[in-house]
Amino acid sequence: MQTLIRTGSITPRPRAAAAAWRAGSMHSKSPLRFGRTCHLVDIENLVGQPESGPRYTPAVFSRRAHEVSGSYRLKWVHPGDLVYVGCDASLLLETLMDWEQYSVRIGKGADGADRALIAVFDIDAVARSCDVLQIASGDHAFAEVASQARERGLYVRVVSRSDALSHDLRRNSDGVYTFA
Repeated sequence: MQTLIRTGSITPRPRAAAAAWRAGSMHSKSPLRFGRTCHLVDIENLVGQPESGPRYTPAVFSRRAHEVSGSYRLKWVHPGDLVYVGCDASLLLETLMDWEQYSVRIGKGADGADRALIAVFDIDAVARSCDVLQIASGDHAFAEVASQARERGLYVRVVSRSDALSHDLRRNSDGVYTFA
């Protein structure tokens, strides 16, 4: 099982302190919880495929998705958070079982989960009700969402596999955590 590790970026603070965090004048060694978080979780991107060796079979991929989902929820999701999870139709049943109390969106084809999550995301509503946007994906498709969220004063945190993190998404975020 993969575990999440911090890569030296900053941790979230309430909206009023976001500018100080971005400027680097505040630092912390452990992730702290402040305010409400909106999560956009692309479960397939978090699971990924091995860089070397055989690709995951559907059964192994499903088992890995279950493990990653449990690890992610335990570490990051808190009562009151908004959580949107995107997956391909082939993982729908497993994803619904793992994320039953949250909003699960179905995508089809390449980048389908990304498109489904972006389509449901209302930046204005999230900016009114949350302090943090957490994007659990490394896909470039979320770079514009991250940029818009920062413009509205949200702290943007990205959780991704290190080998799957888009340069543009990293640049538009305030903090990055990667899977080891």
